[in-house]
Amino acid sequence: MRHNTGLIPYHVFVHTSTSMTYAVTSNGSLLQLPPVKPFDVILARGLLEFAPDLVVAVSLLAGFAAAGIPAMPADLSSISTALVVTALFGCGVGFINAVVQTLFRSWDKLWNNATRLLYFLSGIFYVPGMMPDWARDILAWNPLLHAIDWFRAGFFTTYQPHWLDRRYLATAAVVALLAGLALERGLRRRLSEPV
Repeated sequence: MRHNTGLIPYHVFVHTSTSMTYAVTSNGSLLQLPPVKPFDVILARGLLEFAPDLVVAVSLLAGFAAAGIPAMPADLSSISTALVVTALFGCGVGFINAVVQTLFRSWDKLWNNATRLLYFLSGIFYVPGMMPDWARDILAWNPLLHAIDWFRAGFFTTYQPHWLDRRYLATAAVVALLAGLALERGLRRRLSEPV
């Protein structure tokens, strides 16, 4: 069950940020309509990806509960907050990705490789507490590790890692979101140009 608690926030972040990467480049004709702005299509892609991930997570929990498998979280508000902050972080990175993808067409390949690395560096299939302190201290720079541990801590009352920094993840989410929105706003005219 512990690795499932790692997969859900990982997928929320990766699906959201990756789908937003292609929002501008795949909607060039839509952006030629005067009322449609790059912001609209980028945000729509992010929300369109987050909604199914949320439905899948709730369905999994309901399915486990129906099968008699104890899978209900200890603190529903904690896991909900963790998912929302993780989604905001994914949206911020997604806005950045969408702008960078229009400037550098091979960015998506680099981003896909980065998400593969994140799969192994974010504590999905291992608990960071089992690692040497020096390795965990290095991995703790990864905001996604905090997202996964925040989500995991909401499931298990006995799992309250001392390295978990919710404020660090929230700060990373706000910084990524502001940077992404500023990039989109600053380059809006260029993003709206036909390719």
